[in-house]
Formats: sequence, C-alpha cells, structure tokens
Amino acid sequence: MIYWSVFIETNSSFTMSYIRNTTFIVERSQIERFAEWAQQVFVKAAHESGLFSDITMTRILTEVDPEAVNFAIQMKAHNLETHESWHRDVALPLKERIVSQLGANRLLFFTTDMEIIDILQ
Repeated sequence: MIYWSVFIETNSSFTMSYIRNTTFIVERSQIERFAEWAQQVFVKAAHESGLFSDITMTRILTEVDPEAVNFAIQMKAHNLETHESWHRDVALPLKERIVSQLGANRLLFFTTDMEIIDILQ
C-alpha cells in the first residue's frame, strides 16, 4: 500500500502539528484482549505522558481480511521529536509485548507519521 502526502503552503506563519497513526490488524478471536490492552495500557500510557493533545481510537470500517478487524490509534503532537522519542522509548516496547502475548500471526501493526495541513488558512 502506498500513501501520498500533499503539502500546500498557504501561509508561512501557520503552526505545524503532527499525528502519529498506528494501525493494528487484529484477528477476530483476539479483539477483546486487544481492546483491553489498547485502552488500559497503550492509550493510558500516551495520555499519562502528557505529550499529546488528542488521542483517538477508531475501528477501520474497510475490511481487508474477513478474519481480522483493523483499528487505528492516533495521537497529535506539536513536534515530530515528541512522536519519535515516545515511539522509541514507550510505544514500540508496548506493541512488541502485546504481539508476543497474542502471537505475531494474530496481531500486526504499522505506524505512520503525518503532518496536519490546514488548507483553509
């Protein structure tokens, strides 16, 4: 899958913000265990860090695999370094731990950093 970003510069004085999106592909039999971990461990750690202004978790409605459900957790920050350090020091070890608990064939994830572009300025 290829994602394209388009940057439209309308005003050089706008404030940049970033979203770190992690998409999780979860085997249907593991949804309850994943949801509990996502809320009680992953999202809680992100919230308690105080580094992110918005944290959301969504279920992706597009079905790619009938045996799996896709979820996305998005966190907003005002600098990319916040995303990178939190991902390296906190998020990655948490994600690796849940994959080892559920099994690599039952839970996959990938992370994408995105820059928010205010096109209405």
